[in-house]
Amino acid sequence: MKKILVIKHGSLGDIISSTSVINDIKNHYKNSKIFILTTDKYKFFFSNSLFFDKILIDNRSSFFSILIMIKKIINLKFDLIIDLQNSQRTSFYALLFRLFSKIKINGTGFFSSHRYKYSSNNLPSVINGLSNQIEIMGINTTRKIFIDWLNDQSFDFNNLPNKNFFIINPGCSKKNNQKRWPADNYAEVCSFLLSKNILPIVIGLNEDVDAIKKIVQKESNILNLLNKSSLSTILQLSLKAIGAISNDTGPAHLIAASGCKIHLILSNFSNTKTVIPQGTNVTFTQKNNIKDISVDGVLIEIKRIFKI
Repeated sequence: MKKILVIKHGSLGDIISSTSVINDIKNHYKNSKIFILTTDKYKFFFSNSLFFDKILIDNRSSFFSILIMIKKIINLKFDLIIDLQNSQRTSFYALLFRLFSKIKINGTGFFSSHRYKYSSNNLPSVINGLSNQIEIMGINTTRKIFIDWLNDQSFDFNNLPNKNFFIINPGCSKKNNQKRWPADNYAEVCSFLLSKNILPIVIGLNEDVDAIKKIVQKESNILNLLNKSSLSTILQLSLKAIGAISNDTGPAHLIAASGCKIHLILSNFSNTKTVIPQGTNVTFTQKNNIKDISVDGVLIEIKRIFKI
């Protein structure tokens, strides 16, 4: 292969999981130029990873812009497209590629020339599914997330008031509020940790500001890293933390990939066999309605899992 395009738009958790197969692809096609088609939101992530020779942006806007983007990709004369997004949209892209070019396409969609078929009754995890998909191209897979490049050692642990710390990740995208455990509950967990001389470090971004404000109002002795918790910082904290609790959200995948013990608080909107992080360091409490999960129940699990 001379020129390869990988398609991966999001979400963050899926992108972190996809680093396993992306690294496998890069190792297999060492002498090829590899491009990524992604959104602006994840341009920074992929540019720092050094996986790719060039980043193409697809913000999935108007139909006209899609046609322009498809034409640009066809003109770049790729030998192979590997669709790691496998959405209805990228299946439509594959149809256009098949109609107007001879590019080989690896994916799960109907119009892929090298198609991985899976049973809808027995869905694999994200990593296993993507690994199975690229294996039909003869690519050896490790099935291991590759995030070493994120650890740039920029976080100063000397500034921590307590070297025994625990990560609290109360965030969740606003469109997935059904996956958000109440902030007041996280505040109670923080109070418990502080009573055990363990520093709760709360991470999050702008969309988590309301939840984190509620936590700070109830428990001001936490370390608040709102908008100060880059992926690199999260990874470095995860490598030294006693543990973490989290909603089903992107950073949870990064924490889990570090080997840090993490307990997830889940509603029935989270598929524990396919979407959430997999591993012996990952445990979870799940109920149909996440608000029905009690603080006492979570504290019992924290005491048991983390020996606090």
